[in-house]
Amino acid sequence: MNREQRGKIVRKIIGQVRNREYPYESREKTKINWHDYDLAQCKEIGDMINLIRELVDSAVKRLELPVSKGPGRPPTPPSDIAKVLLLQSYMGVPNRVAGGLIYLFDGKLGLSQHFSYKTIERGYDKKSVDRILDMVFQLTNEPVRELEKVFSVDGSGSPTSVKQNYAEDRQRQKQSKTKSKSEPKSELKLGDSWPASTSDPRHDYVYKVAAIGTKYKLFSGWTSTTDHSLGETTLFPHVMAQTVENHPDAEMMLGDGAFGNRPICKLVGSYGLTLRALPHRNCTLKRKGVKEWVDMLWALSKDPDRLSE
Repeated sequence: MNREQRGKIVRKIIGQVRNREYPYESREKTKINWHDYDLAQCKEIGDMINLIRELVDSAVKRLELPVSKGPGRPPTPPSDIAKVLLLQSYMGVPNRVAGGLIYLFDGKLGLSQHFSYKTIERGYDKKSVDRILDMVFQLTNEPVRELEKVFSVDGSGSPTSVKQNYAEDRQRQKQSKTKSKSEPKSELKLGDSWPASTSDPRHDYVYKVAAIGTKYKLFSGWTSTTDHSLGETTLFPHVMAQTVENHPDAEMMLGDGAFGNRPICKLVGSYGLTLRALPHRNCTLKRKGVKEWVDMLWALSKDPDRLSE
């Protein structure tokens, strides 16, 4: 089979996948231990709080952060702030509610003192807190450092205001009552770039690109920005480098159509990993200096159902 024939096969497969017509081979259903599942659900909050305390305490020991000995009232320990920030992220609550959680879980978290929601609000501005959170991120990957081999990357966005979500959802709910049932509803579609920029900071988004292990479902690399001019592929190199740093034995990176191009293939290949991403419908097998591109499409034409194994 020559290159032209192989290219036709590749484009046909891509078209079937994008049109959701590809006949995938079904996988065997994984058995679920419902007793363990129910137990994990019941103990989740308690286990998470204990995990936050242990991870932050371990991170502080590794970093050996200097102790401030200046005049006046001692500052709030960065470890306490980091614990509350992680709990706030887990609970998905605003700063004032997170401030209330301090009084509820101070013993469980091992906090040394109480502090206001304003301290939480300024928490990410402290370099010592950022260092602790970076170390916590590294520690979460250590248990599966030599076990996780395949990773998946994607981009997303988070609103900068919790109130924004509620207000917009309520507004859409009210508008939907006045619309005709036959009128088509608008849908949010994911593309290769971020949504259009807005000048209103209350309706802005923090854009994120992250890589996650496909087996143990832990984040291996992560970065964020509020710069609307930066796309997913621009932020990807940092995520790729972080993933390899946390998992030197990584073998494969998976991605959607935004990552199915020659520059990303070349970047992933430079780290010794194989990229598996769905290219555009009109792609060709021309190398253009990137051998990894041809290898990826060749594998797609031979056995599409085995790309992630």
